Amino acid sequence: MIEFKKNFDEMLPYDRQRYIEFLSGDFSSSIKWYGVSFQLHSLHEGGVIGLTEFVEFYESLFKNVVSQLDNGSFWILNHDDKDLKWLPNDRGNLTHLQTLFKQRSVSNVFIGALIFDKDDLLEFSTELISYPYSASSKEGSLYKNLDVSHSELPFVIKISGHLNIDFLSTNKYLLKEVVSENSSSIFIVKEYRGTSLS
Repeated sequence: MIEFKKNFDEMLPYDRQRYIEFLSGDFSSSIKWYGVSFQLHSLHEGGVIGLTEFVEFYESLFKNVVSQLDNGSFWILNHDDKDLKWLPNDRGNLTHLQTLFKQRSVSNVFIGALIFDKDDLLEFSTELISYPYSASSKEGSLYKNLDVSHSELPFVIKISGHLNIDFLSTNKYLLKEVVSENSSSIFIVKEYRGTSLS
C-alpha cells in the first residue's frame, strides 16, 4: 500500500506543531519528547564516509527498527519541519521513487506525505535513507531531513542529511527499548539535550 496525502497532520499519532517546537529547541512544551542519534564511531574518530557507506551501515538499522515496531498499520513519510517538493530536481537519481511517482501520475513537485505499509517501506529503504542527499540541489547542499512516523505509536525515525539516523518518541520506555535492541559497536548513541534514558 502506497498513498500520497497532501493533508496528513491529523494522521500522525502526535501533535506535529509540538514536535516542531521540540526540534527548534523549545523544551517548555507540556508534551515531553525524547531523542537519540545513532552516529558512526568512524566519523567520531575523524573518518570520512560517502553515501554508499552510509546506506550500507544504516539500512539494516532502519529495517530492524521498522520491523521491531510494525504492528500491521502504516507509516507516514514527510519532511521534518516544513513540507517541501519531494523530487525537486531531475538529476536521474532516486530512480525507484521517480518511477513510483510516474506510475501513480503524481507530480515530482508533490508536497505532502507518502503513506507506506511495512513491506513497501522496506522495499524503498535504500532510497529513503539516501534521500536527504540524493534530493539535494545541483549545488550539492543538504535537502531536508526525512521523518518516518509510525501511524499509531508516537515514534519518529529521522533520516538526517548529517549522515546519521535519529529516533524520537514521547514514550521514553519505547525509545529505550529500541536503543537496547539496536545498539552495536558500529554506533555511538547520543542522547538529545534533555533526554536521559538511564
